[in-house]
Amino acid sequence: MAEPTVIHLPKLPERITREQALAALEILGLPSSVSTYELDSTDGLTVGLLAQDSEGRKLAVGDGPAIITVQIPFA
Repeated sequence: MAEPTVIHLPKLPERITREQALAALEILGLPSSVSTYELDSTDGLTVGLLAQDSEGRKLAVGDGPAIITVQIPFA
């Protein structure tokens, strides 16, 4: 039987603060209405934004928030 492959992960923080996450959004030039973001080394940044009306009120769909997904490619 073959030896199992051992995968070594780089050192990662055990947790991050909300302030650190908000600082990352600011560095990337993203608004605080971002619900999710995923950075892909090939495709760029995929952002989930909380949908808001013209007065800044969050919109809902059914029982949850309305989310708009936007793809931001690398320059």
